Amino acid sequence: MPKIFIVIFFFILSLILYISDYFVYPIEEVEITSTTSNYDTEKINDIVVSIHGQDLLSLDLSDVKRNIRSDDWIRDVKIKKSFPDTLEIIIIPQQPYAIYNSKIMTIDGTVIGASLMQLDLPIIIDHTNDSQSSMNTMILTSKLLKKIDLDIKKIEIHDSIIKVFTSANILISDRVNYENNLNRLVVTFHDLQKLFKREIKSIDMRYSNGFAIK
Repeated sequence: MPKIFIVIFFFILSLILYISDYFVYPIEEVEITSTTSNYDTEKINDIVVSIHGQDLLSLDLSDVKRNIRSDDWIRDVKIKKSFPDTLEIIIIPQQPYAIYNSKIMTIDGTVIGASLMQLDLPIIIDHTNDSQSSMNTMILTSKLLKKIDLDIKKIEIHDSIIKVFTSANILISDRVNYENNLNRLVVTFHDLQKLFKREIKSIDMRYSNGFAIK
């Protein structure tokens, strides 16, 4: 018998067996792996319940992924079929970066309109409503201030000025020269501390020839 007929025979046989529910793998177990549980666990549990008993072989994974990713706290999801009866779900959660205008900004810049949790995060108050620019400002500020051991508590971004509330003082700068002003401060900060020999409460960097210090 030619090989082509053998292939066709087994294909038709497999199709008949599948249609007759001979090859059916009911899902008995759904394993969920995640590093956090910030997402809506009740919603995910409902999805898991709806999956139980479905055929593992014919389950539409794209549909399951879409339902799970509809939760704002879930950045991505990976799903693997493990025969004969297990579905493995790996949830990749969003990672909070800052509190942005009373919402939560994640490390990829997504702003989540979720209820605030007890998170120890820096605060961004952005009067320009430009979340991406504000995140870039936060990243730049954090990188430079680490060089002088200052931690950011809050940043206020206005149309023309930026105020940075650190663990030790308040920094003020115009937006146009913000990066240059921060770099000037980093270079001279320890000398300023030695010069003033007291706690510096605020540094106004809006002067090209120096700083106004209180």
